[in-house]
Order: sequence, then C-alpha cells, then structure tokens
Amino acid sequence: MNDTDDESVLRDNLRVSALSPEALDRIRHATEAEWRAQVGAGPRRWMPAAIAAAAALFAGIATWTLWSGGQVELPPATLASVERTEAPGMVELLAWWRESPVNAGAELHADQRLEARGNTLLALQGGGNLRLARDSEVKVISADTLRLDRGELYVDIPPGSRAPRSFVAITSAGEFRHLGTQFALSVSDGGTRLRVREGSVQWHTEQGESTVDAGTEVLIDRNRNITRQSLDTAGEHWAWTEAMAPDVDIENRPLAEFLDWVARETGRKLEFADDATRQQAASIRMHGNVHGLAPLTALKAVMASTSLRLDLPSGVIRVSLSGESTASG
Repeated sequence: MNDTDDESVLRDNLRVSALSPEALDRIRHATEAEWRAQVGAGPRRWMPAAIAAAAALFAGIATWTLWSGGQVELPPATLASVERTEAPGMVELLAWWRESPVNAGAELHADQRLEARGNTLLALQGGGNLRLARDSEVKVISADTLRLDRGELYVDIPPGSRAPRSFVAITSAGEFRHLGTQFALSVSDGGTRLRVREGSVQWHTEQGESTVDAGTEVLIDRNRNITRQSLDTAGEHWAWTEAMAPDVDIENRPLAEFLDWVARETGRKLEFADDATRQQAASIRMHGNVHGLAPLTALKAVMASTSLRLDLPSGVIRVSLSGESTASG
C-alpha cells in the first residue's frame, strides 16, 4: 500500500458528520461559561483565559470541519411556513420546559415540536395549506410528514397542486396520506377521528391499507375499535377551518371564480338558477378586497355589490337573477 492509499484509508475512517447547530451551541455555551468564570476570578486572569477559550472553540470547529472532509451540514428540509396565527400564537417546545415564539413568516422543519395556542394557518411547501386548531401539539417529522399528538389539524391540498409528492399526518392510529383532498384529523383521549371533506385519504396501519372517501368520518378509539359513518361536508364542525382559510385576491377576477372558491372552502354545493345566471356571474369582474373575512362573510359582502341574488339553504350556495323565485331552477 502506498502513501496515497494510506491517506485515503485514514481519511475515510476518520470522516464524521459536520458539527450540528446544537453541538456548536453547546461549545459556545461552554466557552462562555469558562470565560465568565475566569472574569470573576480577577482582572489579571481574564484575558489569557478568554484567548484560550476562543482558541479552543475555533480549534474544535476547524478540527471537525477537517475530519468531515469539508462537508457542511445542510439545514433540515422545510415542511411549511406560518401564514398567520390567532392570539395567543404558536410556540416551539424546547428542552427543559423552555419554549420559543413562532411568528408569521417562520419556516417549520424536521424535529421541531410545536404547540398552536391559537388557530394557525400554515402554507405547505409546493402548494396547499395546513391549519391547526388552538391547543394542538404536533411534531414535524420530515419535509412531508407531521405527527399530531393532541388537538386537530386540517389539510387542504387541491388536486393537481404542486404540493409534496406525499403529505402524511401520523397519529397512534396510523398514517393518513392525502390523495388530493381536504380532511380533518383530531386526537383526543387516546382516540383518533378522521373526517374527509373532499377527495380521499389513504389510511395505513400495521394491518394494511384502506381508502377513506369524501363524506366519511372514521372514529378509532384507544382500543382500536373502528366506527365509520357518513358526514356532511358543510356545517358547524367545519367552522374553525373556514375561519382560517387563506386570503383570496378578488381584484378584477370573475365572480364565478370567487363563487367556486367559497363553495370549496365551505363544503357547500354551488347552484346557478339557470344558464343566464351562470353567464352573468362569469362576466362580472370584482373589485376591492376581502382579506380577513371568513368565506361566507366575504361572499355576502361581494354579492351585495352585484345585481344577483344570493340564497344559502342548508349545504348550498344558490345564485339567481334578481326578482327570480328561489324555488325555480
């Protein structure tokens, strides 16, 4: 074996991962503690001690960087970013009962444990959104996986969006994978509840896989007893998710497009009284903005500025020409 081979073997066997941000933080804290201790010992001793401590810090970093072959540890992949959160906000749960506020614009990545103390809206990387109900606790597992430990979440990934190849929500009852869908998942008293509003969800357990379609609720209690029942896609149990809907821009957009958005956000069926009504809704261009308004509130505000009539029977958004009987169609 020549010198080149020896060097190659030595380098391969000594290669380790670059220092993680947590390791660097521990070194910094240890150095700071030593510096403070020496400062407290008297004016004559603090300067040599500080120099030595700084040298130790940089030597440690340089050594680990050299052994790692110059590799730099990349930041963990991002799952989502915070769009908005209601008071009292969201926090990251840290070691030793510490916590740190998570504000709008912050990115969420693997290994973070988070508590939503107010309803929270997250924008998923690549498209779609995730909503957390107040008093929910989650852990980010990876760029496309989240574990729900307590509370309720709502996933909205429209079919055809540029969302992650797979988004998976995990509870003790298994893994729930989106298939172009809107669904709510909650954990309480050791049980899991799945409500599918649109599309379908693939449910994976140790016993196998099954698909849960829209309009279905599945209850899995702490003893793994399973109950399935039909579910209304509109109603009071969806109210918190609608209140946290992403803002929609309406300026110079067709009214018909806005009506489709409201129908999807509220789980209601959109009905036009006739073709003439449908054509008029497509021709009307909206102006202004409805940011900060819940979908139905925004709908009423927009429709009040048009010549069309709005009716909201149970589970339906019905649009007709003014003066037309609501029984027609």
